[in-house]
Amino acid sequence: MKILPGTLILATLLLPAAEAVHEKGDGWPWNIKLHGHHDAEVAEATGGWFLNVGPTGIRARITKENPKYFTVKYVFKKCPASGLIEVDDVIVGANGKRMSVAHTFGRHVGWEGPMMEMAKLIEEAQGADGKLELIVWPKGDRQNEKKVLLQIAALGRFSETFPFNCPRSDELYIGLCDWLLEEYRRAGKFEKMTHTHSACMLALMASPERRHQKLVDDLIKGYYGKRYDPNNGNGFPAWGQVHDAVVMGEYYLLHKDKRLEDAMESVAFCLENSVWPSTGGLSHRPFAFIQRRMHGGGPKGYGAMAMPAGIGMIGLSLFKEAGLPHGGPSYERIHEGFLCSVGSNGEIGYGFNSWDHAVIEVESEKAAPVPPKEGIGYECADGLQGVGDYKIIWPTKEDPRYKPTDWLTREKHANRVFHKGDKLRLVVRNMSPEEPTKPYKFGGGRCGGIGKSGAGALAHLIGNADKTSWQYLGEHMAKGCARNPEQLLNGHASTHMHVLWGSLGAAAAQEKDFRHYMDYIKWWLIMAQTHDGSYVVLPGRDYASTDHVYGTRNFPTACAALILATKDKRLRITGRETNASAPSTTSSRMQPKPSARAARSISDESRKELNQMLYVSLLELSNENKLIRLPMNLSKARAKVWLSKVELGHQFEFTALQGSQKAVFGWDDMTAGDQAMLAAVVARLRGDDPVAQAMAGIFMEAADNTAMADQYYKQAGAELTEKIESIFTK
Repeated sequence: MKILPGTLILATLLLPAAEAVHEKGDGWPWNIKLHGHHDAEVAEATGGWFLNVGPTGIRARITKENPKYFTVKYVFKKCPASGLIEVDDVIVGANGKRMSVAHTFGRHVGWEGPMMEMAKLIEEAQGADGKLELIVWPKGDRQNEKKVLLQIAALGRFSETFPFNCPRSDELYIGLCDWLLEEYRRAGKFEKMTHTHSACMLALMASPERRHQKLVDDLIKGYYGKRYDPNNGNGFPAWGQVHDAVVMGEYYLLHKDKRLEDAMESVAFCLENSVWPSTGGLSHRPFAFIQRRMHGGGPKGYGAMAMPAGIGMIGLSLFKEAGLPHGGPSYERIHEGFLCSVGSNGEIGYGFNSWDHAVIEVESEKAAPVPPKEGIGYECADGLQGVGDYKIIWPTKEDPRYKPTDWLTREKHANRVFHKGDKLRLVVRNMSPEEPTKPYKFGGGRCGGIGKSGAGALAHLIGNADKTSWQYLGEHMAKGCARNPEQLLNGHASTHMHVLWGSLGAAAAQEKDFRHYMDYIKWWLIMAQTHDGSYVVLPGRDYASTDHVYGTRNFPTACAALILATKDKRLRITGRETNASAPSTTSSRMQPKPSARAARSISDESRKELNQMLYVSLLELSNENKLIRLPMNLSKARAKVWLSKVELGHQFEFTALQGSQKAVFGWDDMTAGDQAMLAAVVARLRGDDPVAQAMAGIFMEAADNTAMADQYYKQAGAELTEKIESIFTK
């Protein structure tokens, strides 16, 4: 199904720089195969991973020979560029404007250059008639430069306040959710990877549309019977635990579904025994499992990381807000990991700072610290109380990481102890750092890997309104995300996991900082969206990114949707206040939208005249064959449609965006919201006509959407806006 989000023209935004492709000498990332159903033809034809050139259907790379331009590497068979652009063509500009800034290759530099410049050119075309005239060097031959006209969807611009009060953002979000819905129907799943499945679930959960909620309601039933075991290390289960916790926590807060409580209690207990007590981080596998494996002669395995711990803490914070078990001492330990590791710029490293710890051997297996009933990997309830003679197995003075261990006896009343099997015990020093007593002084500078800071920000700001110091820490990390939008694709392993949690963390920052962030990343919202409306993973700067394998289009599509979902604030992770009631699952198009001010009334006589004026305008556009595929959600239609024809007798023909089904409705069949969308069509197609803008404003106000009405009045101009005051009743 083709998704064409957005319909209206609003003010433009400038696009600053963002993070860059990191090209290695071995050909990375251009020689990496991009996986996934929708990009299988690219992988088969090229075996490469390339940059998406927005809705054109073109995949390209930036070469060091032509760093200002795109070198085409693939063109989809059914797309705007099909049959017009060929592989190895070089795109040097569009609509009379040449790209002029060279891309800088490297790990910590910006995306300045073709990606940012083309994003502006594409938005300009989308804000007009959708005509994108590319300036092309055929097969790289600059002597035979030519112009190639592509027709892309005319979506309108993003507003100055996007995603808030922005028709394009509204339509884009719903379109992305519809794409995910269709993808699930096609495949019967989102993907086996937990981070993809959970992001899709959350994106649909944040939607006001009932059709999206219905799928979530169906899928949540699969969580009822889940049980989580800290002794299980099959695969990378910690990632499943943390993402499941967020999904269940958000759903429970919305619906108070008690059938989830056993699963939530189980995952809370599992996370409590999955956190690495010496750091507060999480490995791929639970701490308890790793200790049992080591006792059996197996490896310690991968170290503890900050990212899964932060996501897990979000889930536990949601549980806490719901009044359910939320991880015991380990919940506090994750907090301490963030607290003692955060930088002055809000950055969190790959792993938290490690606390002093030691492995001791007691006199006998039954000697204090007494082993817990759960066995190896669990905490000894009495700590070092009653401990007899023991010897220190690690650290030894020969170890380069050696630190004095005199704290073992001096602070034995405060230390935590964990059973390692037989006579061995892990003792972790209580090194709780001081809590902040005032807001952090932001030091500035690069905050890399913003996903970790974003997850930490949400984890502290959710469910902890009573803890001022936690709020200070959360706000500091949120600011680190919002002040560093250039780090959007600077993330290890799953780069787009950082896109998701870094962006949601930025949304929790002050309004001006989030505004800076959104203005900055607009290039990504334009350039990563493909010609079918979905999003695709872009190669970022991190050499270890695995998104090309595990991040099919479902994941970046869900990421984009959740970023836009911050406009509605239906979930706690997208900004819903702690005490706010659960939002209705009724479509926002079927109820009045929140208004910036109260709507004014219009007399019946004036309304009749306006209705006729709008009808005549639409009839003229139809007769002149100027109606184009501007998608809308009509109250009587189950799927997106576009106004394809207007006939005498106030008859309006609508055609489905997907397929060829048509339906005709009369004026009285439509709601005030439907009529407002028709007025927006006229305003869109007559963008230079202030009367059309004013008329759209009036119809928006009649539909109780004064926030959008005021946007149209602004475009109409002060003089005309003052003149139309007379049509409103006092």
